[in-house]
Amino acid sequence: MNHPGIVLQATRVCTVFLLSSLAIPVAQANDPAVPDSHKVLGVSRADCKKCHVSEVAAWEKTVHYLSAEQRLFKYEANTKKYADALGVTAEGLLESSACSKCHGTVAAVEGLERVISGVSCESCHGGSGGDDGWLNAHQSYGDGKKTRDEETSEHKTMRHAAIDKAGMLRSSHIYKLAQNCNSCHIVTDEKLIAAGHKASSAAFDFVGWSEGEVKHNFFMDKATNADAPTLWSAENPDVAEPAKQRRRIKLVLGTFATLEAALRARAGATNPVVIPTYGGMVAGANGKFAQMLATGNAQIAQIPALVGPKIGLLFAPGANDKKDYNELADKVAELAKEFAAGADKANLSALDGMTQAIQPHYSQQYIQKHGQP
Repeated sequence: MNHPGIVLQATRVCTVFLLSSLAIPVAQANDPAVPDSHKVLGVSRADCKKCHVSEVAAWEKTVHYLSAEQRLFKYEANTKKYADALGVTAEGLLESSACSKCHGTVAAVEGLERVISGVSCESCHGGSGGDDGWLNAHQSYGDGKKTRDEETSEHKTMRHAAIDKAGMLRSSHIYKLAQNCNSCHIVTDEKLIAAGHKASSAAFDFVGWSEGEVKHNFFMDKATNADAPTLWSAENPDVAEPAKQRRRIKLVLGTFATLEAALRARAGATNPVVIPTYGGMVAGANGKFAQMLATGNAQIAQIPALVGPKIGLLFAPGANDKKDYNELADKVAELAKEFAAGADKANLSALDGMTQAIQPHYSQQYIQKHGQP
């Protein structure tokens, strides 16, 4: 990994790399969520390993870490084919491009935007630097306070508000995390798809993928990659069976995020060949919600009623597609936010059969190099 530009490799890796996300405007939830390159620092400059050595070590084993090396720095095979279809040059791949938005981390280096690593911490948690950035604030516990345990509840509330405003996506921001994942794992560029790129990552599932090779829950115990983010668990002591509840919440909010993203993709689709793909995603997410009705949750119950009447229209172009599906996506997003507000203590045990069927996802590259966990 000695390519020019990858030297700053950790530029995004400092946050806690997959379980917090960017503040994605609802109307743009399908756009790749790219942090401001002028705020991107990286592991080296942000000294991430000082506090997150285990998280960084876990990241370095993932395909996210290898993504730029394999997809951007090698201008050949599929990379060249897709770049040519989008009019992106070999040099352009290493700058801010449609490709680097999802396969790399872009930072402002000496005034120029450059790919400095694969998908990394700030890709998921937001650019951390700048005078108004969250890097310093997220680890500041108050005057004279050196540890989280010493921090007052008042200061913690203020700190959380400050870093949220600065754009940090924390482990409690599950819906935004899932939105961020879908912004790249569901592809909406029809030129790219026409060139042969997949419209979505095969069998992408927020629960399974966030609990597989990208899992990095070491905050409270550097030697143990916990089943749920340990800081989230510690800050929510009243949540019964935190690991189980976290999975249930991720199932619901992940499905909300997929439905919203698929609806927005369907709203923007014009190619009759591509439209059925997004229609199928919408129908699939709606089907999952139908399986969740046993929870008795008010927000979940509204989805089949909203989406069901559209199922027969999803697979062919319509005159009002853009307006109709974006409006429906807006309603889905609002329901997701309502659900998220009370999710930690919601009775979701009826979902255990669904969550138990979901296996942690590990890529073939990971398994070949590190074995099946």
